[in-house]
Amino acid sequence: MSNEKVKGDEVDMNYRSLIILYCLQKLNGERSIFGAFHLLVGKKSSQTISDGQLYQLAHLFGTLNHLTREQVEESADFLLKNTFIYEIDPNSYKYSLTNKGENILADILDQKPLPKELNGWKYFDKSSLFWKRLSLLTQVLSNLVYTNKDYVTIQQDEELLEWVKHFLATQKLNRADLAIKLYNECLLCLEQVTELEASIFVMRLTSSNKIGYTIEQVSAFYGEDETWFHLLFINSLHSILAYIEENTLDFSILSLLVVTHNDMLTLTSSTRKTYHFLLQGKTIEEIASIRKLKKNTIEDHVVEITYNVPNFSIKPYVSKKHELKIITSLQQIDTKQLRLLKESVGDGITYFEIRLVLAKCGVVHESK
Repeated sequence: MSNEKVKGDEVDMNYRSLIILYCLQKLNGERSIFGAFHLLVGKKSSQTISDGQLYQLAHLFGTLNHLTREQVEESADFLLKNTFIYEIDPNSYKYSLTNKGENILADILDQKPLPKELNGWKYFDKSSLFWKRLSLLTQVLSNLVYTNKDYVTIQQDEELLEWVKHFLATQKLNRADLAIKLYNECLLCLEQVTELEASIFVMRLTSSNKIGYTIEQVSAFYGEDETWFHLLFINSLHSILAYIEENTLDFSILSLLVVTHNDMLTLTSSTRKTYHFLLQGKTIEEIASIRKLKKNTIEDHVVEITYNVPNFSIKPYVSKKHELKIITSLQQIDTKQLRLLKESVGDGITYFEIRLVLAKCGVVHESK
């Protein structure tokens, strides 16, 4: 737990609690606080993925993957005690912000805003593996250049170690030239992030003569909040990955460290199987029978696909008339809560249709 605080007008608050407060504001009392928890740790369920898109929180997906339920409960207790939030129904774990909570959220975000380049849904898995590969390659290359064989690798995963071994074996440059090229590419990338983010990034790297700092150590060195510095570090990784993708030809080394994912890999494994059958022209009922799953489960998969596969058509499942009625209700009552939308559109429209239209709207919003 971080002891450092970011200060609002009336009370000190750690950045972890601020993130929880921010998520609760976005969820608007329509999901429990544990919905925010699942999103922040990167739980790949259809519900969490849908919520990320629907409530404009996809950028935070997986950004606090070490967060625990106990920490979430601790933050909720703090926010309740200081009357920044109130519980909508007893034991529902659904909260709304008070005016006091809205004010302190705005106040602290003005001092320390959320890093702008966070894109957790796109880079959650990519950034983790990219950093592991880069940090290990940097350490190994540094020790090779200085002919130091007596060291312990910072990554012990056999697959990672084999990857670096294979990578080095396939490079035409000698070790010294490869190290210089890697250094120059990293330098170019770090010019795209803030000076503070670059410092955090460099402090975390391990070489032949120094062990990289942990986020806890870096934040303690600066006397800053641990969660805040963690998000700055994640933001730098996301920024670098986006920059490499846009300028691949300038990064002959770093581009090889990036895992290439197609759109299908953003789907959960079970949903990918359902999508495979949909492409074959199977109906929801047929897929449920083939896969021996409930119809509702297959419908969940179709909603997830709608969020994540560009240009996926919902026409087979929602008539244009129903789609327009749902969109009209969404605009009129200004809520994304399914129960209220269902009451608004009437009995002739199903929850599934409502979720699909919301999903399609979510995809449009995310593409802008």
